[in-house]
Amino acid sequence: MPKPSKWSRPFWENTKQGKLTLKRCKDCGHIDQPPYLYCTNCMSENSEWIEASGKGKLKAYAINVYMVPFPFWDDMPYVVAMVELAEGVTMISNIVECDHDKLKNGMDLEVVFDDVSPEFTLPKWRPVKR
Repeated sequence: MPKPSKWSRPFWENTKQGKLTLKRCKDCGHIDQPPYLYCTNCMSENSEWIEASGKGKLKAYAINVYMVPFPFWDDMPYVVAMVELAEGVTMISNIVECDHDKLKNGMDLEVVFDDVSPEFTLPKWRPVKR
């Protein structure tokens, strides 16, 4: 499981509430994902947390079928993906609720939240149902 840092803790606290949030610089407007202590664009520490739309597009993916850590054995095969959020940043996550044969780069996705333990909720993505 992730180990929250001082500057990423709000992200993880918000996922427990079913909110996908991003850290935005108040000085230049740049969004960093994953969150850093400072803005990677202007080096400012003046930031705020904004709620993301929860919409994105599949940018790239890989289907893992073996050699995964023990906690994920029951999830195999599973998809690791790069998701381009509507806000313009890319997040690495998992694709769920989708037949792997139907995955296609550029497909529309929406965030879902998976309570993987009492302490952690992970944002994952599924195809938008039409």
